[in-house]
Amino acid sequence: MTRLVLLAALAAGAACGPKVGPTGVSSSDAIVKVKSNVRDAQVFVDGRYVAPLSALRGGVAVDPGVHRFELRHDDFFSGYLELTLVKAERREVAIELAPMLP
Repeated sequence: MTRLVLLAALAAGAACGPKVGPTGVSSSDAIVKVKSNVRDAQVFVDGRYVAPLSALRGGVAVDPGVHRFELRHDDFFSGYLELTLVKAERREVAIELAPMLP
């Protein structure tokens, strides 16, 4: 089962070794920062709800491996990316959503 951690602020520099810090993030976690044209979209990782995009300023921490990042909003078509992440990777991605026609 994948462990997800929200990061309100990402500290500069990682601690040595696999220690888990006060934020619940270990130095081996991959961190993905998602950007989009819809700031109030809902973020899902591997089918599980994480938070509104606007609340994820520091990104989402996940275990290394393959993960599906999805954005959903009632007025837009959903968008997703499948990412293969390695230990301690930091990545910024963009997921643009297209509006639904009335």
